[in-house]
Amino acid sequence: MQLSEDTQGVLDFLQDAIEGGLRKRNDVGTLLELGATHGDADLFNALTHTGTALWKVYGTLRRVTPGSEGYRTLENEFGNLLNTLREHMATMVQHADDETLKRFDDIYFGMSQGVIRNLVDLGHDLARIKDLQRGT
Repeated sequence: MQLSEDTQGVLDFLQDAIEGGLRKRNDVGTLLELGATHGDADLFNALTHTGTALWKVYGTLRRVTPGSEGYRTLENEFGNLLNTLREHMATMVQHADDETLKRFDDIYFGMSQGVIRNLVDLGHDLARIKDLQRGT
């Protein structure tokens, strides 16, 4: 998918503003472009909200010992957030070209550890964007 100059400018800003940069720059760009092109700002905001929640739960899961109190609840919440993020992305990329649809299908909609890692990385980026929106 060809990104507009405006979207490239936003990505450049985000890359510089986020410590360590974006982990999924091209995919964030695609989602931004689709959101802007199809008037899906609310859906992009839902993506950032869900991505932020996913990133926070992931961070908590990494610090908690499996089997400890609340761990199972966190695992369930993590799974729910993964699915919600996928649903939002599926809605947004329905307007994309076939090549982009295939790419997102391969990267985000499969059932493997790599797919989960990709979703967590995207969650990181969306959380950082949400932080910038809030001014933190």
